[in-house]
Amino acid sequence: MRGRSVSGQFRAVYQSISRIPGPGIRRVVPLLLAVIVAAAPVVLATPADAATGANLYFVQGLPGRSLDISVDGHQVAAGVQGAKLVGPFAVPAGTRMITVKEGGKLVIQRDVKAGSGASLDVVIHQPVSPTGAPLITSYPNKLTAVPADKGGLRVAHDAAVGPADIRVNGKVLFRNVANGESLDVVVPAATYKVDIVPTGATAPVVLGPLDLPVQAGHLTRVFAVGAPSQKTMTVAVGTIKVPASGSAKPGEVNTGTGGQAAGLDHAQGSAGTSGLWVLVFLAGAAAVVMTTRKVVRR
Repeated sequence: MRGRSVSGQFRAVYQSISRIPGPGIRRVVPLLLAVIVAAAPVVLATPADAATGANLYFVQGLPGRSLDISVDGHQVAAGVQGAKLVGPFAVPAGTRMITVKEGGKLVIQRDVKAGSGASLDVVIHQPVSPTGAPLITSYPNKLTAVPADKGGLRVAHDAAVGPADIRVNGKVLFRNVANGESLDVVVPAATYKVDIVPTGATAPVVLGPLDLPVQAGHLTRVFAVGAPSQKTMTVAVGTIKVPASGSAKPGEVNTGTGGQAAGLDHAQGSAGTSGLWVLVFLAGAAAVVMTTRKVVRR
């Protein structure tokens, strides 16, 4: 049986409502308006980014020290040891004050900007000079989708050493990376050998080689910290799950038994009809309001 048109559905609703006596309409209107108010956010809402905060991760890049970390005066982590990554910590979007102390004594305090929905790695680390004052460097995490068999990889240079080349499986993947810089790539999921050497040289190896597993569907973040001259070079590593793009290799191909297209059309038709009835209801409610106004004037 064919369904009635939208105009036919509206006329039916309107005629049913218009036959309600004046006193009855006065009782129905408040109820309809209450339903409309409750349903309107669901019916009229449009997709939007609901994120109002940000996530912060902290990397303790000062080997041999134990640090307490606060955000806007509220301590979020205590006694964090060197080369440890902690978080995430949910914070409001905006400019956040990061305070780092050791034994109650201030080590460093800096502002960090966190956009709505952002994910940031905040690294407390040494400058190029191992005796210099500590620094805070933040890196935004790229949480975009990667192919199902690949993973994101970020390597950040936060060690007390000059510009360096970062080699992966013996080949230079990141060249001339300065303290406080990082680079990102997407690579096949595997375990890689990573080492760091001075820019343009093959020796001395200031770190590694290290076995670095890159998981499919994750962002792997690697932070080189410490000082070769102090024999404290090491890495902090963390992973974050990210969406997968594309689709996995199918295990089977289902040719079906017929009628799937018709079933899909029926499902889509049902969804469309439901949406139409919501619109018809709202239109009918508007007609009630108009009719009520006429009754009141009489």
